[in-house]
Amino acid sequence: MAHAAQIESLTGDLVEALTQSKSQTGKSFLRTRDAAVRTWKTHRFLRTNHFEVERSLAGLEERFRVNSRDALADELKARLDPLRDLNFKWYPETLHLLLELSDQPTFNTKLGDIARVCAADDGGLKLRWEDIAQEDGWAQDADMWDSINYSDESGDEVFEGGPGDESDNSSNFGGDAPPGRTAQDLIIQPQDNDALKAVLKQQEWKQEEPTVDPNGRVRKIGLSETQALREVLFMLHGLPTTLFDANGAPDPVFQISNIAWQTHKSLLTTFSEAGGYVSILRRFAAQREKEPQLQALQDCVAKRVAVLDSHLVHIQERLARPADQVVISLIAAREELTPFLEPLFKLSGLILKVQQNPMSDNFRYLELLFDESSMAQLTGNQQLYEFLARIFLECFAVYLREIRSWVEEGRLLPSDEAFFIYHGAEDVPLGGIWQHRFKLRRTDDGQLLAPAFVHPAADKIYTTGKSIVILRLLGRLEKVEDCLRSEQAQILTYESICPPGFESAPFPDLFNMALGQWIDRKYAAVSSALQTALFDDCSFEPALRALHSVYLMSDGAAASSFCERLFAKLDAKDPIWQNRRALTASAQEAFSSGGVVEPSRLSVHVLDDGRRHVSATEARGSVATALPLIQVAYRPAWPVQMILDADSTARYQAVFTLLLQTKRAAHALRAARLLADLRTEDAADDAELDARGLFYAARSSLVWFVDTLQTYLVTVVLIPQTARMQRELRAAADVDAMMAAHARCARHMTDQLCLGAKLEPLRDAILEVLDLALQLESARAKNAGAGTDRDGDEGMSGGSEAYVVVLRQIQTDFTRLLRFICGGLRSVARAVSGEDAMRWDVLADMLQPGHGEDM
Repeated sequence: MAHAAQIESLTGDLVEALTQSKSQTGKSFLRTRDAAVRTWKTHRFLRTNHFEVERSLAGLEERFRVNSRDALADELKARLDPLRDLNFKWYPETLHLLLELSDQPTFNTKLGDIARVCAADDGGLKLRWEDIAQEDGWAQDADMWDSINYSDESGDEVFEGGPGDESDNSSNFGGDAPPGRTAQDLIIQPQDNDALKAVLKQQEWKQEEPTVDPNGRVRKIGLSETQALREVLFMLHGLPTTLFDANGAPDPVFQISNIAWQTHKSLLTTFSEAGGYVSILRRFAAQREKEPQLQALQDCVAKRVAVLDSHLVHIQERLARPADQVVISLIAAREELTPFLEPLFKLSGLILKVQQNPMSDNFRYLELLFDESSMAQLTGNQQLYEFLARIFLECFAVYLREIRSWVEEGRLLPSDEAFFIYHGAEDVPLGGIWQHRFKLRRTDDGQLLAPAFVHPAADKIYTTGKSIVILRLLGRLEKVEDCLRSEQAQILTYESICPPGFESAPFPDLFNMALGQWIDRKYAAVSSALQTALFDDCSFEPALRALHSVYLMSDGAAASSFCERLFAKLDAKDPIWQNRRALTASAQEAFSSGGVVEPSRLSVHVLDDGRRHVSATEARGSVATALPLIQVAYRPAWPVQMILDADSTARYQAVFTLLLQTKRAAHALRAARLLADLRTEDAADDAELDARGLFYAARSSLVWFVDTLQTYLVTVVLIPQTARMQRELRAAADVDAMMAAHARCARHMTDQLCLGAKLEPLRDAILEVLDLALQLESARAKNAGAGTDRDGDEGMSGGSEAYVVVLRQIQTDFTRLLRFICGGLRSVARAVSGEDAMRWDVLADMLQPGHGEDM
């Protein structure tokens, strides 16, 4: 068990190191670790396949001969043949190791090297320890092998060979080693004591203590300007000095001898501040950072500080070995170092801003570098502008690596926690991958969690990666892989973004143009390939026509067949009219004849509320009671489902319901047979003739209204909008544009059909007019029945007063509702503008002939 636990622990460490996981309790981590442990346990650790090794060697010999290296092939064969006779167990593993270590042996192997290897084993003279001992006289040195005395009586500086040995004060260099030596024997006496004394005298100021003058004031310790410059250069190097304390502040005890105190203080304070800024950069570069982006910034900082160090070394070398007369001046050194220090001052200020807010985003320093580069260009500081811009672009290359992985492979790197795209829902159906599998990372206030300069291209970056994911699922990614990987070199370097002649062009514009052009090339290639795959390979347009055939009833014969069967069950008050299987079978049978709809993808059901609360009688008596509960669902292939969001599906369902309600009213009006109720005027009394006139007048008006409404729905709205939808979908640049075009056309469709929230009162009035058609048919059926009609109500005889009252009420309601509808349409059309308002005006004109007033 301990061995198994150790294997599991080591495997967990390996998975954590490879995946950069921050938690060892996550489901993904545990699943990966357990899979690896199972692999270790089931592996049998077989030996090297010696047949495979022999085939590889035979192939290597053949490759030698193909490349005209016959001599080399012969040498290889001459050495391989004896191996088969050797009783060496591990020779396949040895040869396999040599094959793995080889580096293009066909071209890198030289026959001369083989000859030299063979010459080393020709049996010639070899160097032996005995020969070395005889040559160096080890035999004559009897004390060489004696033990050293480490007793307390032995001196610290004396090297003793044994008790009773005498020291020899003579030097042992150039001769045999004496039996005993002291430390004095190893001292080299200098030949020029004056130079050493001069150096020591120059450094005496470091050991001096401040003195007090007769007035009680502390005297400054004087030093030369040369010594001060040396200390300044060491301090800028980050080395400890005497003139500056540990914090880099100048020590007030010292003063340059030939300079006034204020001048001395000003000069050293200037260098001290410079050293403080440089020390910030040095400390930042020495920190341990885990984020790749911060590591890139550390590398840039270290390189820029190294440039300063190189120049400091150059100054020191120039002063230490002057080629000509040199004037020592702190002011001159400050002027010489200013071009190297000023850019570092700005850079250290940016580092401080990032460090002062540890909770800021990892890309915050990128935004600061971008803004400061732009500001330096605006102020005309070309040197600082180029300095910061180059650092920005070098650091952005790390962030660009994540963008490149997404737009070229559709993959998010394991270390993408700061990337503005992340994995959304894990288990989503294929049709929801585009909308729900990947998400944009945003802040609490809705801002995109990405550098500000990436925001203009963020949408195209997001769309390009998702398109690659879909192309991979469709098996069409190989068509665009060559285009995606055509640019392997760095694309955003200072030389490519800011070529000669564009120094005055704004840096943000140059950067956005370069990044935008690179993204546009990827975006255009991927989006075009995906659109081609959807239209050509996935039959998007036939699927859309099938969708319109079901929801928009563009296949009139199939829609009428389904509606007639449904209405027949409603008229018969069939208690199982809402049966899901029966409705689905009826719809599939009706729409299968056209060849456009795949019946297996079609289903119809009634909402649960309908089965619980709506009775068969209520379902028969109103278009607004039961018909809205009938839900039709057509599920095309998943690539087509990506374009249909939930809102568009709801709009399709609303259009289907309105068309179903209109057909229901038309069906009721067609139930009245004109000739079946005709009687000769002699056989009919005056009351019956008046009732018959009222009936046919009401029926005529309602038939006109329903036909006009159907004409408007089909010819004015549905046919133009579906044609427009097909055009805009074809012209869309990507899947997002296709979704937007489809949603836009679906919204216009529902708004022009008076299905929007603003027109709800008008839509209710239209449904009331359609209900009048059902009421008229119900009254006619009751009037035509004898005694009691099929609904259980008392029948109304030919010219009964109740029948006439119902007809007159229908006339009154129709006139009132028609005026309200026409007036409301015109009012809403005047209140708004656009294409929808024009359609409402058209509908108001179509319903304005005056049938309501003439009834």
